[in-house]
Amino acid sequence: MVRFGFLLIGLLCTPLHADILWMRNGDRLSGNVLLMDDEQIRIALPYGEPLTVRRDAVKRWRLDKPAAKKTKRGSPPAMTGAQSGNGVQPEPHWYLAGRGDLALKLKRNDQVTDNIDFSGDVELANLDWRYTLEGKYIYDTVDGTTKTHKYRFKPMADYFIDSQWFWRSSIYYQYDMISESYLSVDYGTGPGYRFWNDKRRRLETMVQGGLSRAYWRSSSTLSWVFNSHAVSYPFASFGWDYRQPLWGNSTELFSDGTYTKYLDQPSPYVTLNQNVEASLGLRYYLNDNISLAWRSELEWDDAWFEFGGYTYTPSDSKEWRHIMSLGASF
Repeated sequence: MVRFGFLLIGLLCTPLHADILWMRNGDRLSGNVLLMDDEQIRIALPYGEPLTVRRDAVKRWRLDKPAAKKTKRGSPPAMTGAQSGNGVQPEPHWYLAGRGDLALKLKRNDQVTDNIDFSGDVELANLDWRYTLEGKYIYDTVDGTTKTHKYRFKPMADYFIDSQWFWRSSIYYQYDMISESYLSVDYGTGPGYRFWNDKRRRLETMVQGGLSRAYWRSSSTLSWVFNSHAVSYPFASFGWDYRQPLWGNSTELFSDGTYTKYLDQPSPYVTLNQNVEASLGLRYYLNDNISLAWRSELEWDDAWFEFGGYTYTPSDSKEWRHIMSLGASF
């Protein structure tokens, strides 16, 4: 936590208000975009004269403010509505990005072990809105017996109040095909703060409040404990999303996760105190789109069962996973 605090302080010193152009050759230009049309983009650089680049040489861009445009070749720039004051809304600049990581482990010795782990996300954003869909699928078998089989989806919508503050609303859907507690759905909303964000660098924190809805099978003992097949837990959570290049742009350090504190206990017998889902890893880029990654993941449910002076903590409440994967991004 101390190292994380020093990291936040260091990144606060980084300038945030700049337009960014990501070039197809791997370069990145930061400054103020003065002009953009179908053939070229002109950007004022803080360290030199304005530079004009071909539009087809730019892979992606992010603008803090809409840029001026040309309506015809050789004509003066036509200002957007926000700049000219004519009441016309400026044209939004959307960008689409995504990534997927796949890990396979097929082991054949005294035991037959098959492991599949796939995670991915897709993000669509402009200056005001960002829509993100995260997903994960895990399947483990040992000697033909399925040990883990679950998937999760997390759609999120962020509205940016300014270049740093945003408001997030999210749904976290988790389905476990083996466990008696087979389904949980979390509905959360709350503010977030962006310290830094571009294609390779990001540091964002989020605080949310909401309701976690848990479901279990009718044959489960929990149906008797709660006298119901479902129960709701109000919660407060803190989340983070961090990416930082190392040694140029070939290697990336990344971490993301959520700490959740449950605020009420519907049953005197079952206590669901807190939950942690976190990952930390390194990613090595073979080129702009293909990468190799190593990551460690922690899933921890701090929960226990009490009855008649006896306390029982599930043995599978804490799980560490160490994963090597091959990834692709766009």
